[in-house]
Amino acid sequence: MREGRSKDLAPHPSNAPEPSGIGAFAGEYRDARFAELDAQIKNQEPVRPRQQRTPAKPKRRRHGPRLPAVVRKEITRCAQQLRQHRKLFMADPKLKDRAARFFRSLLPPKRKRGRPGIDSVTKAIRLRQRFRRLYPNEKPELIWKRIYPEAIPGYAGMDRERQKAERLLLRERVRSRRHRQQNDRPHVNVG
Repeated sequence: MREGRSKDLAPHPSNAPEPSGIGAFAGEYRDARFAELDAQIKNQEPVRPRQQRTPAKPKRRRHGPRLPAVVRKEITRCAQQLRQHRKLFMADPKLKDRAARFFRSLLPPKRKRGRPGIDSVTKAIRLRQRFRRLYPNEKPELIWKRIYPEAIPGYAGMDRERQKAERLLLRERVRSRRHRQQNDRPHVNVG
């Protein structure tokens, strides 16, 4: 390819301004005839509004009912008292989460661990305590005879063998629960 001028291009005038703007690169020359077209294109471009207003965010919905006012005030009062420990919360970012978990663990109702107790056993334990207070001089066997018909459902309609089996089962369950409750209590050593 030989260097030289192309026949189709007009000679580059020496007094022509340097190209600038989008699409301009070194060595490009725009003829004066294009100036009128450039002005028309520029006038046809839509004018963007200065700042478009974003639509207002919809209000967040609560996922459940509001806290009662009394509870809200009490929680707010507790939080205000904790503000005296602001430096501790600022020093440890996870302290807030631990405090919230601890607070939650203290709220009622507390669920008992494990399987729920059998109603007849619970009733028998309560009746035993009550009958021991009412009849302090009575033998344990007589107290249990008062408990069986009230604690065992359908006790009166059972045959003798079934009644005996249910009595033994109830007494064993009561003994087991009392033993388990005694072992769950923390032991205090005195001495």
